[in-house]
Amino acid sequence: MSKSVDYIIVGAGPAGACAANILSKSGKKVIIVGKVLGGSHCSINSTSSEVLVNFSKSFEKFRVVKDSYLSDDVENVALDFKRIRKLVDTNANKSKKVFLETLEESEVEFIEGTACFSGSNMIDITTAEGQTVTYKFKKCLIATGAVAPKTSLYNNKKNLDVAAFVNMEELPESVAIIGGGALGVEVASFFTRFGSKVTIVEKNDRLLSMFDPYISKKYEDTLKKRGVNIITSHDITKIERVGQKYIALSEAGPIESEEIFLCTGRVAAVSELMLESAGINTDEKGRIIFSNNLQTDNKNVYVAGDVSHIMMNSSWAYYSAMVAAKNMMGADIEYTAEILPVYIDSDPEVAMIGISEEQAKERGLDYGTFKYVFGDIYGLASSSGSQTVIKTVYEKSSKTFLGIQAMGRGANNLIGIFAIIIKLKLTVEQIPDFVYIDPVFNEFFNEVTEKLL
Repeated sequence: MSKSVDYIIVGAGPAGACAANILSKSGKKVIIVGKVLGGSHCSINSTSSEVLVNFSKSFEKFRVVKDSYLSDDVENVALDFKRIRKLVDTNANKSKKVFLETLEESEVEFIEGTACFSGSNMIDITTAEGQTVTYKFKKCLIATGAVAPKTSLYNNKKNLDVAAFVNMEELPESVAIIGGGALGVEVASFFTRFGSKVTIVEKNDRLLSMFDPYISKKYEDTLKKRGVNIITSHDITKIERVGQKYIALSEAGPIESEEIFLCTGRVAAVSELMLESAGINTDEKGRIIFSNNLQTDNKNVYVAGDVSHIMMNSSWAYYSAMVAAKNMMGADIEYTAEILPVYIDSDPEVAMIGISEEQAKERGLDYGTFKYVFGDIYGLASSSGSQTVIKTVYEKSSKTFLGIQAMGRGANNLIGIFAIIIKLKLTVEQIPDFVYIDPVFNEFFNEVTEKLL
């Protein structure tokens, strides 16, 4: 059986759904196919992480309040993992419902199933019932997201990712996190808030290697003060299950913990697509090759979201979906990754936007840097009790900001402000008269103004 369609989207997560909504406004037929409506966002990734992060914050605030000024005996308070699992499922179902309602309002057809290319403009869709239909398309978007890579470290069927957390019977006393990137530190943060003893093992010489070394160092110092054991410059060579514990073997020696989670990154979910059938080329790591307008070597096929390997966050998912969808309708927009904020909901929170000092140096720019540290004045209001640490990169001649990285309370809000400042190329002269709700921001901009004007 063969059918024709104007636009077909492979992947029903945030990027795919966003693109479908935009394409539907063209008045042409749009189909979106995926194994799960909402993709991994509603199954094992964002929804689960968001619930766990929020629960851990509430749990830690309760412990702080209890220890500070409650006189009642509440020592036996414990987490109910069955209820957490139920709440995770409830939130996931709510998210799926929102996705479905959005697609229905846009008159986009959702097909539950899998897809693979069978020609340059042909794609085979196998439904959940096992029926295969071939579609001839005019334009196609690949938004299949990313998955955890296969590992040879642990020869067991148990999945050692964060989704397994909600299936545990009780809170582990100790947890080892393999990987000190964005996901690793976020997972470490909510386990620390819950009260587990946490160890992070990172193969690079520092955590959060995508950030400036100055911010990474401050971040590591804060985690250490909170009792997190950090091991850098070490690879895990094997993971074994011994009795009720896991043993992770590395050059630093064996690392023992009750639970262990692999947070070593994700890879593009393209293994089932048969990209070669559509003339879509990949690099040596199996990642799709595409241009700055998100177009693949097949001029009728585009990419968006995590599968593009540019970034793996919701900001990029929606932004790239917009760029790809508009280009599929005839526009010629190039993405600009530098205007996209990166936010990690860890403790302390970390965020950045724009270029780093290293990137400015590589580009031969005449730049300067400004560092700022503001002590925590809020006490109980800040769960981490850490400083707010900021580093900016600016162009000397124009006195415009090129990038900023921040750690501490309010980092995400500060990055949001700088997204506008960098996008509009506002100069230092244009910002001192603004009044900000957060006193940290007022102090920071006053300091920047005094130095640069």
